[in-house]
Amino acid sequence: MESPNNKIELYENYKKIVSYGQSPEVLKAFRDILGHEAPAFIQSAITAVKMDERLQQCSPRSIFNSALRAATLRLSCDPAIGHAYLIPYNNKGKMEAQFQVGWKGVQHMALRTGKYQYINVSKVYDGEEVVEDRITGELRITGQMKSPKRDIGLIASFGLTNGYHKSIFMTYEELEEHGKRYSKSYKANSPESIWVKNKELAYHKTILLKLLRTYGYLEPAEAAMLDGEEEDEENIDLELPSEDKVTIIDEPKFNSIAEINKTLGYEDDDDDLSSPKNSEKEVVEEKNETDEDTKAKDKPKRPYAPEDLKKALVTTSTRVEPATDKDRQVLAAVLSQFTENDDQRHKIQKFLFGAESLKDVEPRMITAAMRWLDPQYDADNKEYAVSETVIDEIENLIDTL
Repeated sequence: MESPNNKIELYENYKKIVSYGQSPEVLKAFRDILGHEAPAFIQSAITAVKMDERLQQCSPRSIFNSALRAATLRLSCDPAIGHAYLIPYNNKGKMEAQFQVGWKGVQHMALRTGKYQYINVSKVYDGEEVVEDRITGELRITGQMKSPKRDIGLIASFGLTNGYHKSIFMTYEELEEHGKRYSKSYKANSPESIWVKNKELAYHKTILLKLLRTYGYLEPAEAAMLDGEEEDEENIDLELPSEDKVTIIDEPKFNSIAEINKTLGYEDDDDDLSSPKNSEKEVVEEKNETDEDTKAKDKPKRPYAPEDLKKALVTTSTRVEPATDKDRQVLAAVLSQFTENDDQRHKIQKFLFGAESLKDVEPRMITAAMRWLDPQYDADNKEYAVSETVIDEIENLIDTL
């Protein structure tokens, strides 16, 4: 049974990983690649960490460097989707995360080129035989599988929109030999390698890549990323700042093993520690009411200074659902109401959201802004009302910018 101290240590590093991933610098790096989808992608990486204790031991920078490589290929890190994986490994006594594309990720990359009608990988069973037509080169499966059912290899196929199609067959022995000859992770014999942990996924990925690289099509830039997939992180031109070079936004403190268990998903609790509190509907990190006095000393108080407001909005945007088009319209109306002209409003939007036009602001940031403003429509005066605190914060923005 795992000791309480180990759980606390895991939680502390998990908290550092979350804080690093939610920092403005890391969010910007992902936003440069993914645009408004960046916060959701970062959350998928955090979800992967939450589901794997060994990833919780890894350095925050290695987690998100690996996730950034997945983002470059537009592949989700969510293990349930199977596009890409964050793999923990021991790097000279220090736990680091490494990026690895799953076979479904390779399939997804190929399909989105728009050149394929279908791509598929299927098992071939004992008793069946793969026969090649000597004239057309097409493969077909003959015979009848024996009982008990036992798979002996894989057949991978694709069809292009121009009518061309191709299939290849490899036995598991051939796939194993291919991995032994060409895969660095196979040669390393790491306990975290896909060749050790999940042979089936390794075989599927191997035959699909062989098929597509030899006979199919992948976008050149993405194919190059796949070719360098197993290179060391230092050799990859994707760099995030070190842990001490990012702006860490304070996370709530927890005072019991039960609360830490809930956060890491070890057991269910009735309390939802991630739900927003109801104190003035502020756009702030969640408060731990049992440690309120201590947090009050460390956290900025409202009305926020412009930089503090910006940080709070970034933090909130990683924890909320995307906004609707109506939310975007309301936000534009409210900001227009409390600024003198479009130029002033655009400056505020550029400072807070990173874009002058609200059309270019990611949906979750719109939701965060709506939580901050909490506008109430006054039907009699046909205008929106906000709190005095929000008005002070808007005036501070105007004076600063």
